[in-house]
Parts: sequence; structure tokens; C-alpha cells
Amino acid sequence: MHGYVARILLRTTFKNGVLKGLRLVSSHTHQWIQPTGYKTGIHVYNSLSKQKNELVLPKGKYLSWYGCGPTVYDSSHIGHASNYVRYDIIRRILQDFFGLNVCYMMGVTDIDDKIIKRSNELDKEFTAITSFYEREFFQEMSALNILQPSLISRVTDYIPEIVAFISRIIQRGHAYKGTDGSVYFDVARFGVYYKFIPQQEHAQADAKGKKSVEDFALWKVVKPGEPYWESPWGPGRPGWHIECSAMASRVFGSTIDIHSGGIDLMFPHHENELAQSCSYHGVPQWANYWFHTGFLYQSFDSEKMSKSLKNTISVAELLKTYTANQFRMFCMLTHYRNNIEFNSEKMAKAVSLDSKIGSFLQQCDAYVKGQIVGGNISEAETMAMLAENEESFLGHLRDDFHTPLAMEVLFDLISTVNTNLRKADADCRSPGVIAAVQLYVKTMCQKLGFQKKGLKVHDNMSQDSDSMKLREVLDNTVKFRHNVRQFALNQQLPRIDFDNQREYKKCRQNLFLPLLQECDNLRSQLSNCQIRIQDHSGFSSWEFDDTKNNAERAESDPDITGEKSNVLNSSSQGTSAKEVASKSQNDQGQQKSKLTSTDKHSSDSDRTSA
Repeated sequence: MHGYVARILLRTTFKNGVLKGLRLVSSHTHQWIQPTGYKTGIHVYNSLSKQKNELVLPKGKYLSWYGCGPTVYDSSHIGHASNYVRYDIIRRILQDFFGLNVCYMMGVTDIDDKIIKRSNELDKEFTAITSFYEREFFQEMSALNILQPSLISRVTDYIPEIVAFISRIIQRGHAYKGTDGSVYFDVARFGVYYKFIPQQEHAQADAKGKKSVEDFALWKVVKPGEPYWESPWGPGRPGWHIECSAMASRVFGSTIDIHSGGIDLMFPHHENELAQSCSYHGVPQWANYWFHTGFLYQSFDSEKMSKSLKNTISVAELLKTYTANQFRMFCMLTHYRNNIEFNSEKMAKAVSLDSKIGSFLQQCDAYVKGQIVGGNISEAETMAMLAENEESFLGHLRDDFHTPLAMEVLFDLISTVNTNLRKADADCRSPGVIAAVQLYVKTMCQKLGFQKKGLKVHDNMSQDSDSMKLREVLDNTVKFRHNVRQFALNQQLPRIDFDNQREYKKCRQNLFLPLLQECDNLRSQLSNCQIRIQDHSGFSSWEFDDTKNNAERAESDPDITGEKSNVLNSSSQGTSAKEVASKSQNDQGQQKSKLTSTDKHSSDSDRTSA
């Protein structure tokens, strides 16, 4: 597997999504295409090029990022948590230190073999299981102070897009229906594979319905007792790899700036994603930069922490002993690409360093207030040291987000200033300079995602859970209303029993008007609770809306002018990626509705005769 493998590709050209010609390359040195655009000055290790490349963004400071999210069939463990904390740190660095506009989309797998197996074990609908564990996952991520994704996509919401994605790959000649009824990607026909790892020698084995053991499933034929969806190839469900490609492409199109996941996803998951996405879009490069985190393991176990290996510690268990700040510090002390060894000694170090920051900030505060009399502080030297520290700190962050070295620099500053504060020299006080140092340290820590001292996020987990449950109830309520509304607006009656069009319309109105009136009533009732429902082409959305409160406050308080309403988007956590994509296509005039209202505030009941 690790030997040098050369593959003969004489000349590579993409034409209509089909590879033409060959040229000599090795599987170690895939020809990576450097993007053109805004040069960020940040150098990142790219798993595709196997080296550090400057992060260049084609759309200015806008950065698109797709991250593989959880498979929601069980509770998350700290191995998962370390992955998401590390990417949260990187996201915060890009946004808050370097001013990039990061659109981070997370894919949630809510249908696969493990979910079906768990559903059968518990004798529950798979949707009940995935809904519970997805809610728990985001609750725990919130407890770890991980930013919510900008967009969330769930596989079961994207079945039509996945079917269309597979259909185009088949049209390009890169997929086929196997003898078992499933649809497979044809690796040999596509011709460009093993971009992340050297080519492997496969032992002779039964391909089980496909042409080659290398080929992978795009659509799995249904088995008895499994949930399924209809498709041109028969009832079934998506393969694991196709979901990410279809969902990310639906939102971001043919190019993504960053694609990320754990090191265990590099092959075959990301290899397969890359192949099928390049086939679908007809491009030689889909995601420009690929990030992979190392895995977490315990000292007594060299294997990664995994549910299947039953060697896990749950996030809930972790937060009974440690705070979110302490676990974040633990993650920052190892470079994100390296594996992390979890043990009590390393956590004790993280606890100590986190405490050191808190003590230092309190010490600075006491000095500025005059509660500490001594302190030999040279203004010029301290300000020069502060500027040098910031330059070095940011330099390490620019170098592939090297948080261990960045934190080392920060703690050097803390140690030096602490030493000077302890010197008994009351004649050389400089509270202004110490206030500047205090603000700098506090700002750096807050930008990296550390909570204010004394705030334990997990104390509020029950409150977060209630909030997420409310959103889930609203999601389901609005979805039910949308389905009822669409049925009432679009359902046709057999015309054989009507003498004329007028009689047909009258009968249809009598049948469906009550349904539409109830849809209107529900929208009005929720509006009174400051929950606004908006009907779009193909879906409905909701949002908390305190515009009315702000208007009333503005009338009673003349100092409040031009205040923006606080609108919290719908979806269990974050905005639905599918809604964003649909809105974007609607704005571009690419998607037409069967029924379009000229007044979006008009009553549905006024449209039954349409």
C-alpha cells in the first residue's frame, strides 16, 4: 500500500466530463491546480497536494467549506468532539483573526446501515432515532462552545438531488447498474483515482454484483424491512459517499474552497467523493483544499476512539469532570493534523494552563484597579513585547493553524508579565500598559473560542435542549402545514363527473377551502407568538421575529432608532442548506413554481379557484 506506484497517464484533459488522453504521474504527486483570486497569506497543509499551499480564494474573502458531520445513530464521544473542536478553532481563526467570510456547511447522515441496524434493534422508526441523536449532538456541540454550522444538510432531505446526481454520472458513462440491482461508480472507466493514497493491490475477491472490488455503491437496492425511496433503478437508498457530493454541490456548485473530515475519512470516503464529483461536474478538481484531523485515542489503547470498538467516553461524561474551556485547551496543545493521546496527565496540563490564563487576567485586573501596589513595568518594553508577541502569534496561526506554538508564545508573554507584576517597585506603575496586555490576552482567547471565566456551558445544557426541541417541533409543524397546503393547492379532481369548468372549480373549492383556511389560521396564530412562516416555491420556512417588539420599544423610547430586528433562523440548528440553495436558485430565476402568488402575504384561501 505504501510503495511507490506509478500510473501511466500520458495527457489528461476533461471534455464533457470524460477523460481524454494520459500522461505519466505517480499516485503520490497528484497534479493540484492552484486557484486564482484573493491571497490570504495563510498556508495550509492540503491532503490533495501532500504539501502546504497558500490559501487562495476565487471569490474574494468569501470561503465555502463543507465538513462531514455525524451519522446520527448513537451518542457522540470525545473522539468526535476533538474533531469538531479543532475545526471550530480553525473556523474561528479564519473568521476572527483573518477576517474571512466563512460559509460552513455540515452534512448530517440520517440514513445508512448503522441507523437501520439500530432502528431494528430498538424496534423504532429510523426517523425517531436520527431526530433524537441529531438533537443531542448539536446540544453537546453547543455545550463545547462550538459554533453552529452556517448551513445544515440532511441526507433524507436531498433524495431527489441525489437521484439526479447519480443519473448524470450514469449519462457520462461512469456508473452502471450491477447484477444485484444497485448502482455502482465505475472506477476503471473514470480513470482517475487514488489521489489521496497510493494505489492498492486488491486480493482476488467476489465483487458481489459489481464489475470490480474498487467500484463503490451510489444507490443501494432495497432489502426487506429497510426504508426506501423510488428511483429510475428501483426502490432503494443512497450510498454513503454520494450524499456529501450531492448536498455540497447543490449549495456550492462545482467548486468548494475547503472540504474537511477526520483522517479516517480520507480513504475511501473522500476519495470516492472526489471521483464522483469530478465526474458529475466535468472538472479535474472539485474541492481546492482538503483538511484532515488526527484521531483521539486513550493511552492504554493504540486504536482510535470508536463506537464499534467500544472504547469511548461520551461528551456528557467528559463535561461532568472538565469544562469546555479545559477540553478546548487540551485540543489546542496538539496540532490538528496529529493524533491526540487522551489521559489524565494531559488533561491536568490543560486544566493548569486554562487556570493560568484566568489567574493572569484577574491579576491584571487587580493591578489596574490599584489592588496590587508593586510591579516593575516598563511601558516601552512591554508595548514592544506585546507587538512582537502578536506578530509571532499570528504568524503561527498563518502556518497551518499551528495552535501549539501560538499558545506557547502567548504563555511566554503571560509568564514574563506575571514576573514583572510580582516585583516590588511601586514607583514604576503602568496600569494602562497592563490593561492593554490584559485586553490582548482576553481577545486572543475569546477569538479562539474560550468562554469567559466562571461560565460553565454544560450547566445550561437542559435549557439548550428545550430550545432545540422547540425548533424541532416548529420544523415539523411547518413541514406538515406545507404538505397540507401543497395538497390543497395542487390536488386535481377527476373531471368526468362535472358538466362544466365552473362546477368543477366550485366543487374543488368546497373540498379544499377548509384546509387552506386552517393553514392561514395556523400562520396567523404563530405570528401572534412572533413566529413568522414564509411560503416559498417548494418549501416553507419559519423564523422568530421580534420586529413587533422593536417597533413598540421604538415608539416608547425615542433613543431607539433604526434598530434591526433580531431574527433567529429556522431549522433545528442553523439555516437549512436546502432552503438557502432553493432561495439562491429562485433569485436567479432558475426554478419556477407551479403556483406563484403575486402577493406573498395573500391568503391561501383566496387561491383555491386557481
